[in-house]
Amino acid sequence: MAGYQSTYRVQLSGAFGFAAARVAVPYLADLGVSHLYTSPILRARSGSAHGYDVVDPTQVSPELGGEAGLRELVAALRDHGMGLIVDLVPNHMTTSNESPWWVETLRGGPGAEAARVFDIDWEAGGGKVRLPVLGGPLEQVADQVRVGDGWVTYHEHRFPMAPGTGRLDQQHYELVEWRRAAVDLNYRRFFTVNDLIGVRQEDPEVYLRTHATVLRLVAEGLVDGVRVDHIDGLADPAAYLRRLAAEVPFVVVEKILEDGERLPPWPVAGTTGYEFLAVADGVLVDRAAAGAFAEGYRQLTGDDPDPAAVALACKRERLARDFGSEVAGVARHLPGDQATNRAAVAELAARLPVYRTYVTDVISDTDRHLVAEAAAAARPALEAAGAAALDRLVAALTLEAPAPEAVRRFQQLSGPAMAKGVEDTALYRDTRLLARNEVGGNLAVFGRPVAELHQANTEREAHWPQSMLATSTHDTKRGEDVRARLAVLSERPARWWPLAASWTERLGHGVVPADALLLWQTMAGAWPLERSRCLAYMEKAVREAGLHTTWTDPNPPYEQAVAALVARAYADRAFLAELEVLVAGLAPAGRVKAAALALLRLTSPGIPDTYQGTETEQLVLVDPDNRHPVTFKGDTSLKFQVTRTALRLRRDHPELFTGYRPLDAPDHLVAFTRGNDRMVVVATRLGTSPRGLGGRAGFGGPGPAGPAESIDLPPGPWHDLLSGARHPGGPTPAGQLLAALPHALLVRA
Repeated sequence: MAGYQSTYRVQLSGAFGFAAARVAVPYLADLGVSHLYTSPILRARSGSAHGYDVVDPTQVSPELGGEAGLRELVAALRDHGMGLIVDLVPNHMTTSNESPWWVETLRGGPGAEAARVFDIDWEAGGGKVRLPVLGGPLEQVADQVRVGDGWVTYHEHRFPMAPGTGRLDQQHYELVEWRRAAVDLNYRRFFTVNDLIGVRQEDPEVYLRTHATVLRLVAEGLVDGVRVDHIDGLADPAAYLRRLAAEVPFVVVEKILEDGERLPPWPVAGTTGYEFLAVADGVLVDRAAAGAFAEGYRQLTGDDPDPAAVALACKRERLARDFGSEVAGVARHLPGDQATNRAAVAELAARLPVYRTYVTDVISDTDRHLVAEAAAAARPALEAAGAAALDRLVAALTLEAPAPEAVRRFQQLSGPAMAKGVEDTALYRDTRLLARNEVGGNLAVFGRPVAELHQANTEREAHWPQSMLATSTHDTKRGEDVRARLAVLSERPARWWPLAASWTERLGHGVVPADALLLWQTMAGAWPLERSRCLAYMEKAVREAGLHTTWTDPNPPYEQAVAALVARAYADRAFLAELEVLVAGLAPAGRVKAAALALLRLTSPGIPDTYQGTETEQLVLVDPDNRHPVTFKGDTSLKFQVTRTALRLRRDHPELFTGYRPLDAPDHLVAFTRGNDRMVVVATRLGTSPRGLGGRAGFGGPGPAGPAESIDLPPGPWHDLLSGARHPGGPTPAGQLLAALPHALLVRA
């Protein structure tokens, strides 16, 4: 089997299990992939579309084909010289009666052996776990609850009864209204998903129970590595990863790094690559258009949002609306008044500039600085009593006044607050250019300089050379091809904003202009887009934004207005004609950018991951739209050519993918060498700039080739694997280098 050179992510389900994946193996091998990378393979809830709702981590999923099916898949992979990396979900399991451990816990209460698996604060619940499943208070729906035959039944929900009991009030659980999940729930959830309960991986026995099967698969040579889902949910990520890395040869973690943040010194290969996505996406956006987009947005919406203020407001809202239980859980473990403790916890969590800190019985200088920075920002927003509570919380986090439960719970709260506040709220509010609104991105920056990409690549090669590189995942807000097309708008503000204003004035009545702008970009980015997909996306987007409707408190009149807007757009022939003309101009340049993004991912330091189907154009939106079945079939596109050529080169000549040296290049290009100057990459990032597609002198730009328009290639001769052209080396005009194609992948001839 080849070393870890590349991965190809597939989403497994009952409709696409191990047998279906096995059929795709020859295609993936021909593509040049070294490792298949799958969504979770352990037993999930029946009918699961994604596998993250695990019910039994001791079994390979029967719906996917069971262990026998897995072995057949691995045999096919080995026959083609490939390996297998699987997604692992240590943070949570499902509160389902399909889970034997959950059933045992409900039946036996805190004394049950299985109860140690789940992160339940039994004391806070008076010895019971609160289950937020009722449609209203118990006294209002009591006639819908059935007790008998060893089970309590409420509609589709079934709960086991304790032995020798016959009444609901004798159980080790309390059935409560679903809204109480945000107020006084006493178990840790995955974000705001009530039926995903936290698992106590800090308990060595729980770790052994939940990991026995996957570690056996690794030991037997069936699994070559794991991706750890939501590492920030665990009580002590570093300790967990030390245990895991001792038995698994390749580990990457799903960890969102903010700008300037560095991965802690964990024993892992790196992250799943969102920080690369942010920078690589950024170089495709024309930074010179920042002012034009701010002005266009201000004229259309009347708003000029400060991204930091929007993020803070969204985090505060989500903490107040959705995370009251978790905030109270931290506050309970601090001394002093509980109301002021809760205020301090919420404000410090909102102000924390990263997903979380990693305080255990020691605190790093980095975390000490982060806590101090957040506390200084939080203090002015608190009353005197709240400021005193903030001091108590800070003393706990900095280990001056030990309160380990408060520290653990705060660190497990701040990540969900960031994720829900920024990823799932703020990214749906600031709609000025949706190409930027992505997981791991930063709305405070409009595009990124090429130098930032070079710096990130240089650092990764030096410190995390096997970190994963991603441009699309199952969690991205829109597919890479949609983002690439929308990035072209940054080069055409004079074309875009009059159209957006005209469409909004003509069709946008009944909804706020920012939501109309969201629709125009969604249609322009993903066109041709079926109306049903568009409508489903818009409903999700406005609920996530939370300004006019939410998931928990839908506002039917506003949602009907959004649906009416979509209907008007799809029925308006003049609008559709203008949209078609716009897309006809955007799409070719978008494909140039998408191929550039693929080339950067496939050749930069790290292990590139190709999300299912994205070797070709996939005009998809947020989940579940991005999880549809794919054909595993190539095409004649430049993007497929780039992907297949680069993946095969990585597989056959891994020695070329070491080292990293930036090359000076015209501003609309990115250029670097690898393999001790034995490979050169040149990518066109601004394909419609005056020096790009507008000229006749190829993609390198028109005009005389002075030093600023040339790239100084190392001594050749060079062979471009994409165009077939040959170059002698030395100063080479960009127009000559890119005469046939907008990108070049050069190796020594």
